[in-house]
Amino acid sequence: MNLCAIGTGAITKSMLQEFAKSDVLNCVAVYSRREETGRKLADEFGIKTVYTSMEDMLSAPEIDMVYVASPNALHYGQTKAALLAGKHVLCEKPFAPTLAEAEELVALAKEKGLYLFEAITTAHHPHYSFVREKLPELGKLKLVMCTFCQYSSRYPALLAGKVSPVLDPNFKGGALMDINLYNIHFVVGLFGAPKKVHYFPNLHDNGVDTSGMLMLEYPDFLCQCVGAKDCAAQNGVQIVGENGFIRVTPSSSNCQTVELNVRGQETVELHLPENPWYHEVQDIGRLIKEKQPQDCYAALETTCQVVDVLEKARKYAELGF
Repeated sequence: MNLCAIGTGAITKSMLQEFAKSDVLNCVAVYSRREETGRKLADEFGIKTVYTSMEDMLSAPEIDMVYVASPNALHYGQTKAALLAGKHVLCEKPFAPTLAEAEELVALAKEKGLYLFEAITTAHHPHYSFVREKLPELGKLKLVMCTFCQYSSRYPALLAGKVSPVLDPNFKGGALMDINLYNIHFVVGLFGAPKKVHYFPNLHDNGVDTSGMLMLEYPDFLCQCVGAKDCAAQNGVQIVGENGFIRVTPSSSNCQTVELNVRGQETVELHLPENPWYHEVQDIGRLIKEKQPQDCYAALETTCQVVDVLEKARKYAELGF
């Protein structure tokens, strides 16, 4: 399946490295509003075609799929345009600002019989499946704690008055949408939608949340999700039950190491060295190769639940978008 990558940032470079290892997903073009920016990325990865017109790219018969890795505020519109043009889509997170928009995109993909994926590493990682399988051994759950604090290279510029899209509320930026989202995906993918959502952000002068603490209430346990772009921390996930705990490191977006500690049993520790995008691209390629759209649509149910949590969190914190 030939795809075109929209966006020229660091995440696009990481994904292009993994597309090159896939026998299903073949990146044959790059889209950028600026020819020189797109050409620089294309040349780095041996890609011949650069589009500067979205209309030209979407009408090109050789493009089967679009990888959307543009600023957050553009994801919904570009994904919708690609689906309307009959292209399959792999969309970077966040998928859409609101549940209504997310459900619209899902319905459109189903109507046209197209694959639509949110690019979330966790969902495709083998260790995430291991965590799901071992949850019953923990007994009755009590607490889930997720921490993902990563000091942004763009934060000093923000302090100096220069606002990049990832820290601009007008571009749907901020810690909740950019990084705490991974924590939410990890939790909602395992336990479904919470019954209550509370978000307590640290706000910059421009109104963006540079860090924050999200509280999710489930019927039988509590969950805390901490995400930050203004500081760093020792990251990871802990799921704690009456019989023991599961710990995942280095973060909710990268399940390289998982530890199962059940009282009275020998500790089990597993490690996979590959970066998380490898597993994501390989698994998406497998689903397409095996023609399993039902798995794609099932994952979108989780995506919609996550979008709903994000929308409720922003409303609770009065973030304004």
